[in-house]
Amino acid sequence: MGIISAKIPLCEAGSKAFHPSAERQPRVLSKPHPPGTEIALSIEYSLHVSHPEAHEFTVEMHISEPDARGQVLRLPNWIPGSYMIRDFAKNVVTIDAASDGEPVDLVKLDKSSWQAPAGLTQLSVHYVIYAWDLSVRTAHLDANHGFFNGTSVFLMAEGQEQVTHKVTLEPSPADACIGWQVATSLKPVSVDADGFGDYESPDYDDLIDHPVEMGRFERVSFTAAGLEHELVLTGRYHTDIDRIVKDLTVICEYQIRFFGEPSPVEGKYVFLVMVVGEGYGGLEHRASTALLVSRDDLPVPGDDTLSEKYVQFLGLCSHEYFHTWNVKRIKPAVFVPYKLQNESYTELLWFFEGMTSYYDDLLLVRCGLVPQETYLTLLSRLVTRVQRGSGRLVQTVTESSFDAWAKFYKQDENAPNAIVSYYAKGALVAACLDAKIREATSGEKSLDDVMITLWQNWLATGGAGIEEQEPQRIAADIAGVDLSEFFKLALYSTEELPLEEAFSTLGLSLSYRARNDAADRGGESSGSALPAWLGANLAAAPGGVKLTHVFSGGAALEAGLAAGDVVVALDYVSVSASSIANDLNRQRSEEVVTVHYFRLGELHVASLPVRSPPVDTAVLSVSEPERFAQWALNAKGAPE
Repeated sequence: MGIISAKIPLCEAGSKAFHPSAERQPRVLSKPHPPGTEIALSIEYSLHVSHPEAHEFTVEMHISEPDARGQVLRLPNWIPGSYMIRDFAKNVVTIDAASDGEPVDLVKLDKSSWQAPAGLTQLSVHYVIYAWDLSVRTAHLDANHGFFNGTSVFLMAEGQEQVTHKVTLEPSPADACIGWQVATSLKPVSVDADGFGDYESPDYDDLIDHPVEMGRFERVSFTAAGLEHELVLTGRYHTDIDRIVKDLTVICEYQIRFFGEPSPVEGKYVFLVMVVGEGYGGLEHRASTALLVSRDDLPVPGDDTLSEKYVQFLGLCSHEYFHTWNVKRIKPAVFVPYKLQNESYTELLWFFEGMTSYYDDLLLVRCGLVPQETYLTLLSRLVTRVQRGSGRLVQTVTESSFDAWAKFYKQDENAPNAIVSYYAKGALVAACLDAKIREATSGEKSLDDVMITLWQNWLATGGAGIEEQEPQRIAADIAGVDLSEFFKLALYSTEELPLEEAFSTLGLSLSYRARNDAADRGGESSGSALPAWLGANLAAAPGGVKLTHVFSGGAALEAGLAAGDVVVALDYVSVSASSIANDLNRQRSEEVVTVHYFRLGELHVASLPVRSPPVDTAVLSVSEPERFAQWALNAKGAPE
């Protein structure tokens, strides 16, 4: 049993309240304070796993001095780092409240807000959260583990966001939870050997920025640049833990020294890694990151080769760790403070995600974890990803940033034709800007200086947010030249970026070729080009091939095919996902081929033009080794 603060137990094993189907009644959640008792202004929560099989967390919240006008309680509608309204309140199963031992009514104000009566001397709230979203953004609970972000489980007391927030994580009495531990970067106050007990945050913003993992997991501690780190792996896997820790140590030390010691993280930094069969994603936090990865992403014990999937894992870790500075501390002014009930619009996601996407893999080669050939393949694929989407000719990267809430995070079948990724194009803007600064200063300054200057400004201002034009201004100051025309083109137009010129400055040569096959994502060619291409992304379907995306200017679009159509025959011969490329290639001498497809259950026929694939697959190679080395191998921040 863990160290638990003196609170009424939420439920006991075998009690009626333990089962989710039990009738719930308003309960006495806390006792009134004796007359004359001095009350410290704080918000207190206790949380435990009430029923893992039903995926329910139970939370009890105590407010020592509620707003006399009627305390308003809110659950955030989005989580920092993931710019989409997610309506976390939809997972509140039940909620009730009491004051001085007597039940009180909560009035629902909107989809995520409640208000208590006026004139209360204290307020306690009891609520149940349904947690069944296996992602890095929300909460997930079963008999194997529990994970949550604070935005999913902790109600905010409006007007008291800046007071101390205390959390007690209670061990569950359920048999399935025996042997569970806690992993989190929350500040511990009084916890037992398994991590259960009392934690504290200086304010609500801090409280919701430390995700929590509960369960049976593997935990390894390591030190990087004097800061304690933890790697926590949850799930089933067989991997080389020592190798991961060694490589993460290199990444963390490099990045801390890049921005300047000491690290801004207090206490420790935690990598919370959920290992699954299929999955990929990460979300940054001020002293931790939550990662979702596939088993195949992790290195195989006894195998020292650098697999493509392991490079992807290291890139993800590098990306989220770089966010420790870039967006968790340096951030848009509109995020200071976060307003989590409604969208917070900014044009700067191209900078915060784009710059981070530029540096994540670049720093892997700089610190020696990835060879230059592998990095050039990664960079070639980045260019290819942007070039293959005609959305780059429709939407600017600043528009992509601003519209992330409605477009980037809500992509549909037409997304490649309508939007551009502020991650991918933002990274290419960063490469071009880096080249511009290096060229203007004869290699004396670089984009590194922009990042370091922004960091020094953040320290000097005590954490002020940056205005929408501040990165451009600082970059121009460091370059010592007028960069307004470059930013007009790169950020506010849909014209092509000057990639050939930029990569030449960085010691690289950029060329394009046609794709070899459907799996070709860019880099050096491994075979001959496809003689014919459908102009669509495909997925296997019963009886044929389903079109998932149809690209502007492609053969499928010209034939009148649309996303969702199921192609069943080419030239009156049946097709499948494994055969359609070869079937189409056999028709390369023809101008058109008859295609049969189903749409909404109806059979249609069309004439499909036979076309060669576009020349949109990037290949980068080193043209000037000295310039390349100055940029990618011997840049500022490299460890001695």
